[in-house]
Amino acid sequence: MTTQLATEGTSLSRRAKILIGAGAAIVLFGMMIAGFNILLSGPKLVEVVTMTQDATQSDRQALKEACGGLPGIKVVADQGNPSPEIQGRFPVRFDIAHATTEQRIALESCINQHSSKVRGFLAEGDN
Repeated sequence: MTTQLATEGTSLSRRAKILIGAGAAIVLFGMMIAGFNILLSGPKLVEVVTMTQDATQSDRQALKEACGGLPGIKVVADQGNPSPEIQGRFPVRFDIAHATTEQRIALESCINQHSSKVRGFLAEGDN
């Protein structure tokens, strides 16, 4: 009985070599694209402000208006259901990727001025 599998001592066919080479090229190309995306993407740094349990959407909006206009600071838009009852449960996020140290200190000072409705804050994406 004969089989078409490569046995010991026989070489792979030309078609098998082409398929293996094409697969390796696809893997290499995918790795290069992923690497360039990581290297060329900008910094992702967000200050996440957790509100107290009794905070409302108007408290969140007041914090956004007071602190979101600071130099180097941008408010990250809310996502998902826009209902105030739903959004009121989520933290407020500020993009601080391009903020200087002084601008980050000013943001934290602004957040501390709303301490009656803020439970805490931390930076996400800080490496």
